[in-house]
Amino acid sequence: MHNRTTQHSYINHDPFLNTLKGMSRNFSVPVNIYESSNAFEIELMVPGRNKQDFQLKADKGLLTIEYQPTPVENEKKKIVQQDFTAHAFKKVFSLTDDIQTDTIQATYQDGILKVVLPIKAEKTPITKTIAVQ
Repeated sequence: MHNRTTQHSYINHDPFLNTLKGMSRNFSVPVNIYESSNAFEIELMVPGRNKQDFQLKADKGLLTIEYQPTPVENEKKKIVQQDFTAHAFKKVFSLTDDIQTDTIQATYQDGILKVVLPIKAEKTPITKTIAVQ
């Protein structure tokens, strides 16, 4: 297991980075972050979304999770009252080099977007005795 000095030393959720220009700052997506010996798991509670409208990108030490709903126009219905809608959002997490970005996986089931970020295996230093010739 990795030796961590602070909680979430390999992944950081920064609320400052999580504002998409032109979107309401009042809308917040609940996030849980779990850690095991070989991976981090990020879960976002986002019910009622289409998985095709999620965009995830790991680049330059950042994991960006973005949702932009596909507009649906219905000429036969007009909205009388609308108490819920699938808001667009953007979440950004900073990653260290210890996250294996090429094997990140995401699934969307029962309103939960789950992102698994594998941690690179620790390399054990090789000790070698060198004989003097």
